[in-house]
Amino acid sequence: MKTTSHTAILPTSQGSALSRVGILVYGVLSYGIGVAGLCFLIGTTFGIVPFTGGPVSIGSTAGAIAFNLAFIALFGLQHAVMARPAFKERWTRVIPAAMERPTFVLVTGIIVSTTLALWQPLSTTVWSLESTAATVGLRGLALFGWVYLLAATFTIDHFELFGLKQVWRNFRGNEPPKLPIVARFLYRFDRHPIMTGFLIGLWATPVMRLDHLVLSAGLTAYIIVGVIIEERTLVAIHGDGYREYRRKVAALVPFPGRRK
Repeated sequence: MKTTSHTAILPTSQGSALSRVGILVYGVLSYGIGVAGLCFLIGTTFGIVPFTGGPVSIGSTAGAIAFNLAFIALFGLQHAVMARPAFKERWTRVIPAAMERPTFVLVTGIIVSTTLALWQPLSTTVWSLESTAATVGLRGLALFGWVYLLAATFTIDHFELFGLKQVWRNFRGNEPPKLPIVARFLYRFDRHPIMTGFLIGLWATPVMRLDHLVLSAGLTAYIIVGVIIEERTLVAIHGDGYREYRRKVAALVPFPGRRK
């Protein structure tokens, strides 16, 4: 079964040619900002983009951790609210339905980028592996995690997930199709491969500083809570069909042999 709570079918908002062009441009820009936020995150986990704190500097370790965790809480709150079907239903009375998903992607990209730009550096080293083989192995594992995540987005339709298909359909004046609920590729043995990829990418590092640890721990907590909420939503939407899928397929830790 493919989990589809993040791509709920909403009526296409049609209007004048100018408004459809504007929505299309908005969707493309939102996609770019959302992907940039993801690339920013990947860059920080690999140490390519260092934490600098930007113009904000908090002296105490406890204060810096609290400041950083406040951004994680903001990220979690945004997802907890904007990803819920009830919010989407109300939100699309305010904005065209085709803009709903791009707006979610846009806000996510802005929050992630702002969080990382202002993230307070904490230089304490939690662990550091000296072995070259271990370093290469963990870097390779982290790369695998991010590729796994990317592959999962294409499994469930990358361009639908990031809002591009919605604005393109709106531009052409087409209604969204009724998508079948199926289990494809990674979803045949992992109910939440996007989250699995995130976890691998966050934690597979040969050098773990305290600032990276706070980021990884905070996002891991969000992922666990988010998966629990999404599972309840999917059961409410799909009923026994999703319960059966959940019985056969593991969440977060894939076990190919478990599926019958």
